[in-house]
Amino acid sequence: MKNDKLKKVLDNKSDVSSLKLSRRELLETGVLSFAAQVAVPGAVTSILGMTSRAQAADEPSSMVPFVTLGLSGGAALHGNFVVKDKGGSLLPSYNKLGLGTTGFGIEKLMGADFAVSSRLHQGIKSVASPATLGKARLVALCTDTANDTNGQAALRPFYDLSGPLERAGLIGKVLPGVHQGAGAENLRPVFTSPNTMLELASLDNMFGALNYSSTLRDGGVLNASQKRTLSSFIGKMTQTQIARLNSKDDGLKLALQEAGVKSADIIKAGGASGVDPRKDAIVRNVYQLAPDVAANNATAITAGIVYNALNGNIAHGRITLSGYDYHSPGVRTAADTKDFEAGVQIGRMLELANQMKKPLFLMITTDGSCVSEVSESATAIWSSDYQSSLQFIIAFDPAGKITSSGNQIGHYMTTQSVDNTTLVGSRPDYVAAAILANYLNLNYKMGMFKQLAPATLQADDVEKVVKLHVA
Repeated sequence: MKNDKLKKVLDNKSDVSSLKLSRRELLETGVLSFAAQVAVPGAVTSILGMTSRAQAADEPSSMVPFVTLGLSGGAALHGNFVVKDKGGSLLPSYNKLGLGTTGFGIEKLMGADFAVSSRLHQGIKSVASPATLGKARLVALCTDTANDTNGQAALRPFYDLSGPLERAGLIGKVLPGVHQGAGAENLRPVFTSPNTMLELASLDNMFGALNYSSTLRDGGVLNASQKRTLSSFIGKMTQTQIARLNSKDDGLKLALQEAGVKSADIIKAGGASGVDPRKDAIVRNVYQLAPDVAANNATAITAGIVYNALNGNIAHGRITLSGYDYHSPGVRTAADTKDFEAGVQIGRMLELANQMKKPLFLMITTDGSCVSEVSESATAIWSSDYQSSLQFIIAFDPAGKITSSGNQIGHYMTTQSVDNTTLVGSRPDYVAAAILANYLNLNYKMGMFKQLAPATLQADDVEKVVKLHVA
């Protein structure tokens, strides 16, 4: 076997400093391969090119994990959440919002009012325990969002906050943003463009982006003990040593770069198993996954994004679901099914966070909405696109420390449409700024708001839109 020299060095705990191999020897051992390359430019930063950003990423982020759930097509969230007027009172009627007249059943969920008939809220409750939901708080933002029939570019949802989140310090230990469902995406970056997002059509895309060679992968040339030794060696490198290696073109530099090693975290996590949701019993239980489920299974991919966001392996997780342009003649069954599915997604994220004892911030966004037939029935069909819309933010803390000073930003009028004169009524950048302000407030980083969301909300405005707090 041609791996003897590498194995000898790694097995000798007292002499890890002698890990010096030529390019030829590295090729022979399998650490290097001619085809080895980082799948996403800039996605995996090796320790050898360490910048201030990478140095920050080597430490577990203290910021709350952030996941976006996009409902593409224009979900009728106001047919689930009970919107209120400027004074916080019920509207005279909801017969255009799919809930009929007032007097329908209302249930508190995460500190907010949902119609008992809401399929979204039923989906959430079907997978998240009461204990979990009791530790979460939801706030709705009432805003005009252009519908897809005659949409105005100025009102399109520019709510992709990946860029400012990274600038605020939400940096993944292993990868930057990871996305499922880009083909249905209708979000656009706001304030700052993010680093390259890794699109997941399969969990294998994530493993490939980490660039595990045959030496470092699970079941590869190195056993667990040898990987720990290599991990220790990497972890003990000083900045001077890193700078010296970075100025040379020797075998170790090439080995680490082409193996995709950014820090000891990857190897300590056990290779690809450290990011594989199928190998975690809690994830399998919450997402109802079989251990041998295919890597391209949609639920496994979703679980992988949430799992890695909660563990701090990725900077920002985004999941986009299609099929929410669901107004059509006939019955409301299809729309109710889609709302229930969205609820299940939200509920599973919160339940996983609770069982993993991790905090979580969710943004649920949609690019439009629907209006129902004018009807006194709470089952009236969604008849056409509608510009008045809602966006949700949800904050969860496993210790139950999140409080809310209100569950609605902006409001609806007696016409059952959004008042577009409010701060978030017709400005997508203000909507994004309000969401960002709430997130920064939970992370004790409000001092960064002006630089992250310039030319938006003033100090007095920020106080009006921040509804989520840490007790």
